[in-house]
Amino acid sequence: MKKAGLSDETLADQMRIAKMTVYNWRTGKTISPVRNNVLKCAEILKLTPKQRVDFLRAAGHVPDQAHLLPPLMPVVGVPVIHPCQFFGRTHVLNQIHCAWNKPVPESIAIIGPKRSGKTSLLNYLIHISRASQLRADQPKGWPDGWLPRGFQLVRVDFQEANMQQPETLMRDVLRQLNLNAPALCDQAGFSNVLKQLSQPTVILMDDIEAGLAAPALDAEFWWNLRALGSQGVLSFVVMAAKQPIQWARDYGKPSPFFNLFGHSFSIGAFTENEARELLAHSPEPLSSEEIEQMLLKSGCWPEALQKLCDARLQRGLLG
Repeated sequence: MKKAGLSDETLADQMRIAKMTVYNWRTGKTISPVRNNVLKCAEILKLTPKQRVDFLRAAGHVPDQAHLLPPLMPVVGVPVIHPCQFFGRTHVLNQIHCAWNKPVPESIAIIGPKRSGKTSLLNYLIHISRASQLRADQPKGWPDGWLPRGFQLVRVDFQEANMQQPETLMRDVLRQLNLNAPALCDQAGFSNVLKQLSQPTVILMDDIEAGLAAPALDAEFWWNLRALGSQGVLSFVVMAAKQPIQWARDYGKPSPFFNLFGHSFSIGAFTENEARELLAHSPEPLSSEEIEQMLLKSGCWPEALQKLCDARLQRGLLG
């Protein structure tokens, strides 16, 4: 879209669909758009044959002549949306399972540097339970089903402008939970509606530092979130580059909310086995020498592996 100079609005106009529909595709809130819409979008974006294949797979569809195609190519430079494109993280997934496999899930923090794959992990947690197309070796990291029965997840991405305003944030959370928002959706009204929850619910918060940097999400807002965490069925997950309590102090918004996260799980480079698994799904077979070079150059970081693998593919196409 950036290369074509298209915004959500201009692409939506050309496709004659709602701007919010494009936004939901792009952010992963809708993981399997209608196939004909995906194909029309690919035409407007003037995608190459390879890009078209990647585009269809990212949208959860089998590409044309899929039986003739090599294994999928990992997404490059953006968070993974569809679970079939997610690799590794078995150890962290097992840790999350232990924290959530309880009558009331525990609140946890996922800590890792920028572009380490935190948002991809969040997308996987949200979409894995209803994904229709997976690799033969999935799911993994969850021995007895991906989510306990009656478990529900809500997503808050603080990079979105509307999630940096208390009222729109609270209304969106209630919308995702299929709960009616009160006419006055302030903290008290929001809390009263959430008292209706009878099943374990986890609010996943991506890029918590952006939320703490937002002026409208003041210290009082974060203090009130702590009270919600005491209601019995509501828990939180935060994704951050460092411990959230440190971010809160940096922005002058300390709150007992950040004391909820007694469990912090680190996310970093892939293990060597995870890196080799990803490279094994290159659309073109890699030689042993190429694999060893990629492992060395990337340090087994997922984005670096994807870029090296993609560069190798592009050289093959040009050759």
